[in-house]
Amino acid sequence: MNFTPLKVSLDEACMSDFSRRYHFKEQDKNEIEKLYIKVEPRVHAQFHYCLLGDNGEVVEKDATNCARKALVVVTLGQAFDEFQDSFLSDTKENIHRAYILDCIGLELLSRAYSEIDEKLHELTGMYAGNYTFAGEDRLPMSEVPKLMGLLGQKAVTYNEAFVLIPKKSVLFAVPLSKEPVHKPGLCSACGNVDCAMRQEGA
Repeated sequence: MNFTPLKVSLDEACMSDFSRRYHFKEQDKNEIEKLYIKVEPRVHAQFHYCLLGDNGEVVEKDATNCARKALVVVTLGQAFDEFQDSFLSDTKENIHRAYILDCIGLELLSRAYSEIDEKLHELTGMYAGNYTFAGEDRLPMSEVPKLMGLLGQKAVTYNEAFVLIPKKSVLFAVPLSKEPVHKPGLCSACGNVDCAMRQEGA
């Protein structure tokens, strides 16, 4: 099954927003930048999708008139995991570096979503609505084996706890529309108002 590559990155202009969103201190700035420079060549962002009909059945990708939603898996790839895992030691400094890399991965994934919407529109002529992520009430983790079976790919797998591998991978369903959809943002659509990563104003 073919994956579609994505171009995701963090530039210097967004670093202050990144630090504020993930509650880093000013003295973390140099370490964040150094780690990002090292991990950036290891980011291999890509996504795979299938189209689903009214009853959740897979429909051919050229049969967009029958498609009601897309099922999507997106990943940053195995090399990102391997680099992050190299810091999972018992030293305080390395644990902090691993946490920084975890946040960088989350931010890169969040930046991939708008590009996925654009690619889905290019590929299907349809507009993506709000995502429902695996693990939400409407898409429980127990559904992961079924959903991954529908996708029919092997680059992203899952373990006994239904956690995706590589770790920086996400599985979600998204409704498709023939008309553009106003999307207020992922945080606005999420009910977890106490999330430490919640963006201001959401």
